[in-house]
Amino acid sequence: MSIFYLQRNRFFARILYILVFPVCIFFSGYAQPVISFTSFVSGLTAPLDLVNAGDGSNRLFIVQRNGTVRIHNGTSLLPAPFIDLKDTVLDNGEQGLLSMAFHPDYAINRYFFVYYTDKEGDVTLARYQTSAGNSNVADPRSEVVLLELPKPGTPYFTNHNGGKINFGADGFLYVSIGDGGSGGDPFNNAQNGNSLFGKMLRLDLNNFFAPPYYSIPPDNPYISNPSVLDEIWALGLRNP
Repeated sequence: MSIFYLQRNRFFARILYILVFPVCIFFSGYAQPVISFTSFVSGLTAPLDLVNAGDGSNRLFIVQRNGTVRIHNGTSLLPAPFIDLKDTVLDNGEQGLLSMAFHPDYAINRYFFVYYTDKEGDVTLARYQTSAGNSNVADPRSEVVLLELPKPGTPYFTNHNGGKINFGADGFLYVSIGDGGSGGDPFNNAQNGNSLFGKMLRLDLNNFFAPPYYSIPPDNPYISNPSVLDEIWALGLRNP
């Protein structure tokens, strides 16, 4: 390598430094925004989900892992829980009351749905109804279980339960279910079309009065595939 080549590269390096350094100094004053934190609500226990009922109110329903749902009415946290499922829900690590969703016609029918692990560790989707005389209190006696899936393993695996339910713009409920637990999906549940573990389900929940209290949307993608359960919308998932 020639001395001229080295000197020329050093010269260009100096020119580049002279051009870039002032630019870095100029923008450094804008690179670090000042971030502040304002507490919105306190006094909660392991909050996992935050939803609105879609009934025109500004209430926020806060799902706590311990089995209770609290209401923030836009001003403060109400002292009494919306519903208390501590006697039904197993709160342990990734287990507990994980999510809730309100029926698109909740303002009329007062139905909402919760997703939790029960005392035996089973992944459970259940329906409840708000009390007719008090929109801030649900009726715990109104429970109807739609899905109850025993976890695999001996003893059963406590992790990978999934944990989010949402109604889509199509009016159907999307249910996320983990692969069943452990690591690496040892039972290959996510790839097994006859297992609901490791899947996203899509359910029509307008069947209120007859078991299994849901129906299959006619355009679910695997409805004509005998190797895949009709409830399944997507498969091969780890812990959605």
